[in-house]
Amino acid sequence: MNTLFSHDGKKKDIIKSALDLFAGKGYDGVSVRDIAKTAGVSEAALYKHFKGKEDLALYIFNAIIQNYSDRLLLLKDQPLSSIDKLCKIVEYTYDLYEMYPAEIRFALLSQYYFWDLLSNENKPHIIIKRIIEEGIAAGEIHRQEVYLWIAVYSGVMLQPLAQYPYFHENLPDIQTLKKNVIEMVRKLFARE
Repeated sequence: MNTLFSHDGKKKDIIKSALDLFAGKGYDGVSVRDIAKTAGVSEAALYKHFKGKEDLALYIFNAIIQNYSDRLLLLKDQPLSSIDKLCKIVEYTYDLYEMYPAEIRFALLSQYYFWDLLSNENKPHIIIKRIIEEGIAAGEIHRQEVYLWIAVYSGVMLQPLAQYPYFHENLPDIQTLKKNVIEMVRKLFARE
């Protein structure tokens, strides 16, 4: 499995197994025993690397969100309009989902467990907030409460991905879905 971060040996096996299990069953549906069994290690071996299931899940979640935020920071500094940056974030997010479905699915399913445990500089919505504020200041985006914009934008961008595993038969392929969502984002933020 291709992952956003890498390790060698047993730690790699533990992380890969945990990611697959968390993405498939959710955080609550997985036990330390399940992870150890799937990784082919003893529970004691798992505890050598992580304090427990929460520590392991938080480690994975933090690595995914940090990687995502680092990429968004690079995108934020591109010489594009704010709306183009928001559309690029959608493009990047959907491409990332296609490349790393287990990681993104895990992050989407686990955000409510671990969000408050991250530092603010790791949170993507802080970067998105800055882009929206810049767009409002430049007159590109309608003046509106920034956190309302973030909530609506995040919903339009992320809900199709969160629901994709359940409704993929009824939704278009990821690339078509990405184009549709980008079009929705343009319409959402465009000044008329």
